[in-house]
Amino acid sequence: MGGSSADIEALLVDVTGPDNPTPGMLPAIFRDIVGRLDAAGHVYAVLGRIALTLHEQARFVGDIEIVADLDLVGGGHAADLVRATRTRFAAHMDPHQCRRPIVLTLRPCTCATETRLLREAITRPWFGIPAQLASAEHLLWLWCCTDDLDNSVNASALIAGGTIDLNRAQGLLRETDNIEENGQRRLRLAIGDAVLSTMSSFSRYMAERRARLDPNHVPVWRQRQTEAPNGDGR
Repeated sequence: MGGSSADIEALLVDVTGPDNPTPGMLPAIFRDIVGRLDAAGHVYAVLGRIALTLHEQARFVGDIEIVADLDLVGGGHAADLVRATRTRFAAHMDPHQCRRPIVLTLRPCTCATETRLLREAITRPWFGIPAQLASAEHLLWLWCCTDDLDNSVNASALIAGGTIDLNRAQGLLRETDNIEENGQRRLRLAIGDAVLSTMSSFSRYMAERRARLDPNHVPVWRQRQTEAPNGDGR
């Protein structure tokens, strides 16, 4: 069950302040930094919830996370790229100028697995431009590498989406897991949460279906009509 960048854009609103334009600026900021990376010839992959939407349903996004082929020398250049984007969109990225700024993170690969992540990135039109998005297996691997609540939630959602090769993800974790196998433990917890979530959703669906098929079931609109004065629904 995958989505698209259009699904994300539909969620980019500030429900507490409808006049706040910052959330809706995320696609423009995304296009700016990806364009700078392409112009500089960097190989990269988009991570986080932006990439999750490729494999699972859309969720609100407030940050842009990218990993690229940056070495120690290229790190300074990466900082310049990020600085240029932040300068252009300061009104929406500077915490001194807006209440909930959009966060941009651009970092180098930290291991051979992340280097492989770049090679296996998926090219998709995203926010109006071709972009490289991390595969489902590499996203799950990343989220299981650190103990973070958001990562746990995202991992469970990714598994529940049913588009991931769990054997492949387990293989990536075996390559990089620590001696205590924390990554494998987090993966098992995420699988359990995904199963419970799926079962709960299915149970609700079946309960609603049984209610609709019940010959004695009275729709809510009919109940309200009956309760209205004179039964005229007014």
